[in-house]
Amino acid sequence: MPGPAEEICRRFGAVEDDQRYTRLVELFTDDAIYYDPFMGPQRGREAIREFMGHMEYLVPKAGVRFENWQVQADTTVGWATWNMVAPGPDGTDVAVPGQSLYRLTSDGRVTFVADYVDNVAQRTLRPDGPRPDLAGAAGLSKHQRGGTDGPALDVVREFWRIQDERRYQDLSGLFTTDAVFTDQVYGRFEGHDAVARYLQRMETEMPEAGVTFELIDCAGEQTVAWSQWWCNFPDGRIPGWTLYTARDGKLTLDADYFDVLGAAKLRRR
Repeated sequence: MPGPAEEICRRFGAVEDDQRYTRLVELFTDDAIYYDPFMGPQRGREAIREFMGHMEYLVPKAGVRFENWQVQADTTVGWATWNMVAPGPDGTDVAVPGQSLYRLTSDGRVTFVADYVDNVAQRTLRPDGPRPDLAGAAGLSKHQRGGTDGPALDVVREFWRIQDERRYQDLSGLFTTDAVFTDQVYGRFEGHDAVARYLQRMETEMPEAGVTFELIDCAGEQTVAWSQWWCNFPDGRIPGWTLYTARDGKLTLDADYFDVLGAAKLRRR
């Protein structure tokens, strides 16, 4: 039976039917944080109310709609993926993939939401428009209520312990036989053997490029988790976030997202 987090995440998707976003305000705690990559952090229910009211005007005016809302959640932790669709410069619809991270209290009140969008697709949609701030959500929820321990969070923490030691190949032991690993640059890897080959490649390529990873925050429970992190290059760093699912203490999904445009600039230096 779906827990509170799944029910709440689906309400965020269902509100797109009429785009009356202020209906979501009642779901938040008084001290909640809502992070929008264009408008920044909205701190507290009243600020969230004002923001949602602005969205009720702005989103329909821009001809924006949200589609393909997919949710994974337990009781107090969840995430969602979706597409933001709007007319591009030539009038043709452009789909911008997005993701949302959620923390809830044990009684089902939302304490934290962070929305992210693909900045490559966003640049196609609005070549001269504002750029999303993908770094601003990093660590915002570390001191927020919500989220409990569980096997999904345990395996994510173990993943980061091993990755901190740059033992990428050893990470393969944390994945199920039917696992899926996605990376915005390297692609999609299905099945344990494919994931293991990808991780073996990372064990060579990341040290050669001088790249390291740093965990900022993570949340998870029984079957669902997420993390926020930095990818450190020799000349700078970019933000990243990962969506996970787990089964029997192993990862069934690791979907990595990051600032792709920022990574391309750092690689050229």
